[in-house]
Amino acid sequence: MLDLYKRSRAQGFGAEVKRRIMIGTYALSAGYYDAYYLKAQQIRRLISNDFAEAFKQVDVILGPTSPTTAFKIGEKVDDPISMYLSDINTISVNLAGLPGLSIPAGFANQRPVGLQLIGNYLNEARLLNVAHQYQQRTDWHRQNPPKFL
Repeated sequence: MLDLYKRSRAQGFGAEVKRRIMIGTYALSAGYYDAYYLKAQQIRRLISNDFAEAFKQVDVILGPTSPTTAFKIGEKVDDPISMYLSDINTISVNLAGLPGLSIPAGFANQRPVGLQLIGNYLNEARLLNVAHQYQQRTDWHRQNPPKFL
């Protein structure tokens, strides 16, 4: 039964997901819990507080989804560090537990650019309305980038 569990569990995850699970498991292992997890929880609280302060002044925060345009298909599969760095603009939203979404916002050098919208806690309706209004006034979501093979 255990062998079946191991085989079926591994089939559902790609290499990147497995890598992230292993990093998380390592960080939570005995001896590293205090060093990593507790410190991360403290930082998470600080990030959450910063967003709470920002939302006292604004309804929605917008910015780039990624520091770069989209990669060519398969371009970074052997470079996990570049892939992790691509998440830098979205990590704080996840840590704070905020609703966020990414919508098409045009092209740079023929590569797609994403616009990230971040909403306040329990205010998904406003966030979705802002995204809808943006798409009513632009047509980026209807355009296809050239194929990069």
